[in-house]
Amino acid sequence: MATISLDNHVVTTINTFTVAPENQQRALELLVEIARRLRKEVPGFVSAHFHKSVDGTRVVNYAQYASQEAVQTAITKVLSWAEVPVVAELRQMATPDNRVYELCTILED
Repeated sequence: MATISLDNHVVTTINTFTVAPENQQRALELLVEIARRLRKEVPGFVSAHFHKSVDGTRVVNYAQYASQEAVQTAITKVLSWAEVPVVAELRQMATPDNRVYELCTILED
């Protein structure tokens, strides 16, 4: 379960995928399938959350891992799956922007 807290020592990735509006739903489905595989195969996978832009041009994935090593394992896995149909199809329809972030501040009511 994802917990957003300054005391929660996880590594966060925020991945933005640019898509044509007609491909947004399919890209989301493919990303969820990839995350399900990573959850099973990557020790240290904590959670993944997905968001769709209302204009249809982006899918954003907010994921948490227990360590930088877990993030690297996930990246290596996905790169090794380049020919796996789910990844190959996603690569044809989405342009990724993948980054690792650290939480700095939380503002809440």
